[in-house]
Amino acid sequence: MQTENIILADAQQPEIFAKYVSIGGSLVAGYTNGGLYRDGQEASYPNLIAKQAGVSFEQALFPIGQENGTGFLITSAGNSSTQFDKVVDKTGIISTTPLLFSKYSGNLGNYGIVNLRMSDVNKTGLGNVKIQGFNPYFERILPTGKEDLSYIELVKASNFTFFTASIGDYDMLTFAASGGRNSMTETSVFALNCQKLFDALVVNKAQGIVTNLPNILDLPYFNYYSFDEIAKKIGVLGIYITTGNGIIRLATSEDKILLDAISNVGKSNGLGQKKGHLASYPLSNEEVLDKDEINAVAARLNDFNGVLNFEANKRSIPVFDLNNLYKQVKNKSFIVNGIKFDNSLMTGSFFSLDGIHPTPRGSAVIANEIIKVINDNYKNSIKVAIPTLDVSRFEGLKIK
Repeated sequence: MQTENIILADAQQPEIFAKYVSIGGSLVAGYTNGGLYRDGQEASYPNLIAKQAGVSFEQALFPIGQENGTGFLITSAGNSSTQFDKVVDKTGIISTTPLLFSKYSGNLGNYGIVNLRMSDVNKTGLGNVKIQGFNPYFERILPTGKEDLSYIELVKASNFTFFTASIGDYDMLTFAASGGRNSMTETSVFALNCQKLFDALVVNKAQGIVTNLPNILDLPYFNYYSFDEIAKKIGVLGIYITTGNGIIRLATSEDKILLDAISNVGKSNGLGQKKGHLASYPLSNEEVLDKDEINAVAARLNDFNGVLNFEANKRSIPVFDLNNLYKQVKNKSFIVNGIKFDNSLMTGSFFSLDGIHPTPRGSAVIANEIIKVINDNYKNSIKVAIPTLDVSRFEGLKIK
């Protein structure tokens, strides 16, 4: 892994970092390449920040022998398909029905929970295996006998002095990555839970940084191929899709196909019909985002970022513009340590094989940008400026 290359700042911890925690979902946890595993956890952006700052930071690492965690995607050099192999040995999975992982019982600084939504943070029983819809990643870190603690209650008990927080992308991704099958969080629910979470973050006068949300519609998961590119590749005039309203029509440039659905195009059914080639056998709604669903996500992103900025400003919490960083990656205008990043899946260096989450190199980029915000806003509270990372030393593509 790459952490041995990190240069630490002054080893004496500033008072502001007496207890550093990070709050949020999959991005915070270090989820990458479609899985949560030890190498990805060690490259999580909050862990990289902590090491650069020279402060203590505990994570619920999968132990050696279970280091592959949930399993993860891997590819071979030169692979141009959307089909990847999955590492399935040395995992921490102890049950598949329901999905459960080996328990973690140590101290915590990283409270990143895979798939955590803003709408989840105040739920009791979120980590209780007896309750339908529980989150197994949250169950893994909850103390025995405290299965009904809410996420906010668990975080508040850690008595932290500094925090970073990134949460809310999954309130949209549950909808977008299901092709609109699952619902998005309502803005009113997002706002209420954001208020409660941010109140908990500052109740003991802790300081910190929150990020806004990136435009998930620009992720490789929704942009690997356009429908026109697929049609030309397979030699048809167009691809038939089913919209969220149940209408069957030819896809346009305003629609998107999900990464996992690309390989389904052209598959034959029992009648010999090829999927997407005919109106009688279109892609399902779950395999695409139609233009109306795309517009709904864009509107909700604007709402959510408005809430995050308002609630952060009300509490004088600096906001890192993660949305702008992702926009620079998309526009191929972000260059650091001699690497030009973009949002392509195999060669862009920023996004991992799942098409949604950053690579370790992408996480290092995020860590650097947040470090700059910390240095700018808390220079009077830290003894020396926190140094940034050489991102070229981090993995940009998971190759066998």
